[in-house]
Amino acid sequence: MNRTLTGPALRDRRSSVSLGAAETTVPAPPGRSWNLTTSDGDTATGYLPGWAEEDPSRTDVPPGALRAAVYDVIHRAPFDGQLIRFAKGGYGQGESFWVLAGNIECIPEADADQPSDPVVNIHLIEDFWLSGLGPEELATFAAKLRAQADLLDRDIRPQLIACRADWAARHGASDG
Repeated sequence: MNRTLTGPALRDRRSSVSLGAAETTVPAPPGRSWNLTTSDGDTATGYLPGWAEEDPSRTDVPPGALRAAVYDVIHRAPFDGQLIRFAKGGYGQGESFWVLAGNIECIPEADADQPSDPVVNIHLIEDFWLSGLGPEELATFAAKLRAQADLLDRDIRPQLIACRADWAARHGASDG
């Protein structure tokens, strides 16, 4: 028996995250659909946001594993951070690392304690010291933090709002 299941048909619960009434001038790119198909013809289909970097569609899902494959679908759109030189343990020249980078992420079939609406994840570096900063180095570091804060506020936040509006338009408003 061949059947098509859609994301909402598989969903047992709804997210408790509220979208709010924010407005944006950044439209989300047009979306499309993803499809997971088993060898015996069962298919799960869901909305694939236009901003998602990868299409999770595949046709090699083992029979009986379709539900698990749907729960593994995650939509992501990465954004850059700042390249900053760190000295591990506070010693030596150090090396440069990307900090405060991240992604917009949406897990359509999220667990009950996770939001299913798009959210932003920011990657921080742990266990590194900024040491030996003179006035110029401190000013450079502060400028990079301001630049990243401006990027998050000016570019990423409006994108997130547009992504959530796009998602809500296709999945209904979130509860709570």
